[in-house]
Amino acid sequence: MGHEIKTSLRWDGRIIDVTAVLEGTALILRGGVTFTIPFTEMMSVVANGNFLDFKTSRGLMMLETGPKTETWKEKIKNPKALIEKLGLDATKKVCVAGKMDSGLRAELDSSGAKIAKTARGTDFDVIFLVPATKKDLEKMPALREMLVDDGGIWIVYPKGLTGEDALTERAVMTSGRILGLTDNKVAKVDDVLTAVRFVIPVALRKKAAKAPALGKK
Repeated sequence: MGHEIKTSLRWDGRIIDVTAVLEGTALILRGGVTFTIPFTEMMSVVANGNFLDFKTSRGLMMLETGPKTETWKEKIKNPKALIEKLGLDATKKVCVAGKMDSGLRAELDSSGAKIAKTARGTDFDVIFLVPATKKDLEKMPALREMLVDDGGIWIVYPKGLTGEDALTERAVMTSGRILGLTDNKVAKVDDVLTAVRFVIPVALRKKAAKAPALGKK
């Protein structure tokens, strides 16, 4: 999930109450003003005591970030690559269920991960479900059985859809939670697509269940 704080913004001679969110590659401000500012549009980013000062085409903005100032500065100046956010590297065994966006597929291929040719098998570290419709979410129980204990299932879907049969955020979240999975991370794929990761809670993992209790032989 994004990093979020309720704070104040000094801009244009005003002090404005805002909620500030670091989400992917942009700073989102909501409240007294509503802006989405891509990191690439920030001409400079400086830690100034408890404030994060950044210049944009709108002028100088001073966001009160307190003890998070240095952390936020580093996240803005050195954002994680999408591959890193998705937990992909050459050691991972991966499968894809559904038709993946070409841009995301290129990112996946460049990671060096071992990608299965079909959405079949077991012991996958990372599984991507790319549903075309709400009904495709019914694949989740089968995909859960294909996952290693400490792996994750990413559901990739377009944000902002509405309607009873639409592939909504609520439908996506429900598809994992009803299986006892925990949604623990969100990654922005592009301006249209987002991805949410579900994992098996530690208490429900097979290895955890088989581990002997402390103090017993």
